Amino acid sequence: MAIPGISLPGLAPNQGGGLQGIQGLLGGLTTGAKPGGQLDPNVLMQLIQMIMQLLQQGNLSQEQAQQAIEGLTGGMGGGGEAGAAGGTGNAGNAGNAGNAGGAEAAGAGAVLSPMAAAGQAQEAMNGARQLGDAFAGLLGSGGPTVAVLDDFSQAGGHGDEIAGIIAGGGATAAKYNINTGGDLAGNIANSLSGVIARVQNGAQVDAVNLSQQMFQSSGNSEAVQQRIAQLQAMGIPVVVAAGNGGPGQQNTLARGAALQVENSNRGSEARAASSGTGNVRSEGSFTSQATANVSIQAARAHQQGQSVQQIQQTVQQQAAAQGGSLNAK
Repeated sequence: MAIPGISLPGLAPNQGGGLQGIQGLLGGLTTGAKPGGQLDPNVLMQLIQMIMQLLQQGNLSQEQAQQAIEGLTGGMGGGGEAGAAGGTGNAGNAGNAGNAGGAEAAGAGAVLSPMAAAGQAQEAMNGARQLGDAFAGLLGSGGPTVAVLDDFSQAGGHGDEIAGIIAGGGATAAKYNINTGGDLAGNIANSLSGVIARVQNGAQVDAVNLSQQMFQSSGNSEAVQQRIAQLQAMGIPVVVAAGNGGPGQQNTLARGAALQVENSNRGSEARAASSGTGNVRSEGSFTSQATANVSIQAARAHQQGQSVQQIQQTVQQQAAAQGGSLNAK
């Protein structure tokens, strides 16, 4: 794959360029950079895709690919700060975010309005996150992928907690931030649409985790339910929290999800007093943590080729075999 203006010594896949070729690539980045030291996002994407291709073909080890990505994100001049918060899985953020932050108009000397620049920055960040998630999947241990719809507006917040539980269970967490302002149900519907598009474009998604407790209805409630039904028709189980409203309370927003998770206190099979009503029980301090646990098991079953109905039965049987509540993994 040739990129005008950038030297890519030793990177031809049939030559097995490996790490040496990648290092040459990193050294030549500034040759094709835009004025001001910014790299075109399309060029960055092609570069990372090359690294991914070498990894898939066996011409690059996982460790070498990781080193290459770290070198890429560290040497981009301005992009690394935005990408750093996303961690290894979002390594692709760096170049795109840096370039978008100083977004420029197509015409020489033209200046974008702050609003237009912010819009381009957001688009670049969204694309970069998806690219980072794809790269994280390649570097993973071959485990399943769970789309996590949660509040990722702050580092170390609720979303990161849930994604951490899922990653700790051996799955890759693909993050979708639903705390973007406006109607939360609408944001969830939009994120579900993003997951659907991801699958339709050939990406691997083995389960959807929705740990946010939503009981209020809005004009977008039906849209959420329609997208849950569509995902499950595509064979992907949706796992939702039953909520912390106590017995008799149900998450009506996510009605139709294959797995609606109650929680039991750690070390106890009995349903916690605060837990809402669902169709499977798991351990957790709250239903959100229990939901993450169930999502891992559902994703593993999907990766093994089970249908949504089979996954539901499998997880329920696993919980029953453990005394009535799925133990935390």
